[in-house]
Amino acid sequence: MIFGHKNDIEKLLPYVGEDLRKALEYLAATDFSKVADGRYVLDGEKMYANVENYTTADRSTKKPEAHNKYIDVQYLGKGTEKIYFAPRTADVKIVEDYAEKRDLLFFENIEENDYVVLNAGDFAVLFPWELHRPGCNVENEPSAVQKIVVKIAVK
Repeated sequence: MIFGHKNDIEKLLPYVGEDLRKALEYLAATDFSKVADGRYVLDGEKMYANVENYTTADRSTKKPEAHNKYIDVQYLGKGTEKIYFAPRTADVKIVEDYAEKRDLLFFENIEENDYVVLNAGDFAVLFPWELHRPGCNVENEPSAVQKIVVKIAVK
């Protein structure tokens, strides 16, 4: 995982590949307070952004997830959210498989020891080998968030 803030994207760009660079530049250049919920095509099915407003929830109501075909660049336009994460290992069982239609796999409940707290302007890059449980409350307090997820196809 890569974690950072919108203000530091320029410093990161020399160290990332072309596709991640494009995604981060999009996040840095866009005023999401003026962007409605929906899907925005950035480069066909190779790269697109989903914008959604929702309220975070208790960790117990969320399932660990992963993707096979896309890297997630999760960015908060507003609010506060906790994302738990862990390595995706062979011993963690898939409990819901939407891989063919939605590139989404849900896994059995695990106890992730690691997490990041995203505040407005923060982003996290999550790779297919990482389980993640986004949309969780911080300090047991729900938060109205605007989440932007840029999906980058893996090669």
